[in-house]
Amino acid sequence: MERSASNWLELDWDALQHNVRVVQEYIGALAHTRKHVVQVQHNIYVVQYNIGAEHTLWAVVKADAYGHGAVQATDALLQAGVTHFIVASLAEAVELREALPQHAFRLMTLYPPTTPDEWRAAAEYAVESVIDSLEGYAQACETAQQLGRALPVHLELDTGMSRLGLTPKEIPKFLEQFRADAPLIWQSVFTHFACAESDPEFTREQLRLFLESVRRLRLGAFPKTPVHAAASAGLLTVPDSLLNAVRCGLLLYGIAPTGLEAHPLCAQLRPALSWRARVISVRTIPKGQGVSYGARFRAARPTRVATLGVGYADGYPIRLTNRAPIALRGKLVPQIGRVCMDMLMVDATDLPEVQVGDVATLVGQDGAACVRVETLARLLETTPHELTTRLGKRVARFPARNGV
Repeated sequence: MERSASNWLELDWDALQHNVRVVQEYIGALAHTRKHVVQVQHNIYVVQYNIGAEHTLWAVVKADAYGHGAVQATDALLQAGVTHFIVASLAEAVELREALPQHAFRLMTLYPPTTPDEWRAAAEYAVESVIDSLEGYAQACETAQQLGRALPVHLELDTGMSRLGLTPKEIPKFLEQFRADAPLIWQSVFTHFACAESDPEFTREQLRLFLESVRRLRLGAFPKTPVHAAASAGLLTVPDSLLNAVRCGLLLYGIAPTGLEAHPLCAQLRPALSWRARVISVRTIPKGQGVSYGARFRAARPTRVATLGVGYADGYPIRLTNRAPIALRGKLVPQIGRVCMDMLMVDATDLPEVQVGDVATLVGQDGAACVRVETLARLLETTPHELTTRLGKRVARFPARNGV
């Protein structure tokens, strides 16, 4: 229980399900206005791609559902009607399958299998795997033949991320090796945007390259499959990237992609995660006295210091030292002194009523005071999901009570 924990997460599964509805409504409205046709300029001609009416939401639950708890989040998302899920690794996929054996859902990994054993394990756990290279295609075909069963696979194209996927230049060689009768069940063709939050023009160029590559694949007898490119940021910044599916992570957890906090959709979302910590000590120090290691904070006045039972071992970044707001008794107070492994301190001078046992909010709402994970990410010049995925294992996790 929270009473025995020095710090803990409160996870609001009602908020997660609310965000699913908001995102699905947004996708539906966007699809209605677009009439399912994307025009892509290529040199001196325009190619029209009839995308079709399917616009499936794939929930991204990799990295322990961005720190929210993959098993619990997946269960809540299933209850909200989501049927397609994405994780990074085979190990993450196996964890979900074994934890939720009573549920039937589609499950895709982003890491391509690199050995026959990994392909066999993916088949055993009904995992849809990625093919991102000529070698991967050959290995998948060989393993499927050995198993005597067709394997569900996705083809990834590299349009500028420079991470995984066939490049446009490799498509002719892939089509030379491609066999329509190979024991593979093609689930989709997809790509990843590199700068969807910050560079819509480059993102549109990636989209153009992607759709042109899909056209070349289909001319080469590759089957017509669903196509997808957008994740949370791309969905908001480049509406044309809404194809047959959207891979959505941040938005489902009620977090805005970097720089997109003001987007109208984000205003409708509810954060699913709050992070609390208990006050374990209160003391008053004289003017000029230092706080914490290195005395990187010195009191400019007699200062009431409240110590919280949370530190960088729990995932609170040490780089937030002397920079972050923390909510306490419904007001924002500054964090002071270097963040320690197990503790951090705040200036509670203006809150004389604060006492041991009070609960501070590191991320979340406390009365009129609010600390957003996006705010902390901006202070650190990082992404919100870096913060949530770094939450430590010793941070207790509880469902929010009555959705609060």
